Amino acid sequence: AKWLGRFLWKKGDGSIIDGFGPDGVSARVLDVTRNVVRLQTGYLYHYAFAMLIGVAGLITWFIFGLGGQ
Repeated sequence: AKWLGRFLWKKGDGSIIDGFGPDGVSARVLDVTRNVVRLQTGYLYHYAFAMLIGVAGLITWFIFGLGGQ
């Protein structure tokens, strides 16, 4: 019983539940946040370029008829 309890605690709770549950989700959020922070330079021309790319993508989407229908 002691072996089974320790096994379920270490493998079941520690690896599976915490790995995919709260601890795993928070770790993935931190990973994504670290990558997004690299994109934020603070330079206005970087943000303007990103907006132009987005506008060009939207225009292309509507030109090829994928948007309004």
